[in-house]
Amino acid sequence: MKNLISLALISLLIFGCKSQEEAQIVDLERNDQVSIFDLVDSISVVKLETNDQCLIKNIDKIIPFENRLYIFDSRLNIVFCFDQDGKYLFKINKKGRGPDEYENATFVNIDRYNNLIMILVPWGYLHYYDLNGNFISKIELSKEIVAYNEVYAINKDTLLFISFNQLRASYYSISEKRILKRFLEVSQEQLYSIHPINKTYIYRDSLYYNDNSKECSVLNLSNENNPVVFKWSFGQYNNKQRQFRKIYYSQFDKKTKRRKSTISFEKLMGMLNNYPSTSIETEKFQCISMIFKSSEKFIFFNKHKKNYVIFKETVEGVRPFGHLNYENLAFHVCNDKNALFLTNILSDRQKNIVESHDSEKENPFLVIYNLK
Repeated sequence: MKNLISLALISLLIFGCKSQEEAQIVDLERNDQVSIFDLVDSISVVKLETNDQCLIKNIDKIIPFENRLYIFDSRLNIVFCFDQDGKYLFKINKKGRGPDEYENATFVNIDRYNNLIMILVPWGYLHYYDLNGNFISKIELSKEIVAYNEVYAINKDTLLFISFNQLRASYYSISEKRILKRFLEVSQEQLYSIHPINKTYIYRDSLYYNDNSKECSVLNLSNENNPVVFKWSFGQYNNKQRQFRKIYYSQFDKKTKRRKSTISFEKLMGMLNNYPSTSIETEKFQCISMIFKSSEKFIFFNKHKKNYVIFKETVEGVRPFGHLNYENLAFHVCNDKNALFLTNILSDRQKNIVESHDSEKENPFLVIYNLK
């Protein structure tokens, strides 16, 4: 906790002025002509090795760490590890009820402060493995939180959990084995209309969260005071509280206050003016992807020039990032070697790598964007 408080004081000095900035106003109706090469420093291709030990069904998360790629497949409940060139190294496949096994893994991350793999079981267990996949320990978490959905290491002793609870975030002390603070509260009306998952990103070793419960603000969660460091505004297309109320009452019985139905993502999109999705920050850009009028748009705000571009895809046909992001890297999982955008962005050497890919028999290959 002392480390967290010290970090909070330092971050206040660094970000105190920035949190007072006015919101960056974005015209969501705009659609700019942008080249992917205006946004990236480099593009690389990694072909993942395929053998009987590493047959991937679906890639839910990619974590590049220490010259390795840790890949989580939630359908199989397996963590695969490849080197940076795509050579298969090992996997963590421990589904079961034994002392070193997990019943259902829903989220995987790397504790970069203690060099450990974290596998999260949503009903309150955290499993630790070393970076070579060897089991270390299992932690039973507080029952105070109904469901655990994401986990991040803030420092050597503090974890941050994100969940679908009304209090979205929680700090947890590893040494004290208890929750230190619960925060990021949403209203009852917003509970099922604002999605808290895939809203974080890492920049300069700090963890940030895109909070759209009141306005579209970026918070520094590595700072205990959670200061706002950036704000987005969409003018007439900002979401209104009455929209959240409408969504709430469409799902709940007014008398019993019990949830009587769920709402589809498509219907939810039709009831909101915008829906912020994934965020990234790099040395040059503050970025966000946004669902607007049933289409996804990407916004790149140039932090130096104080202007922005907004587009559905680049002129080459690239959609530059989604939920598979880590720091300044964005990953495109690709099975189709004939995808048109590949012809427009890859070098001849990279095309040769792609040409040898057999989508019927092999794992997908990765197109990796190193954002400026």
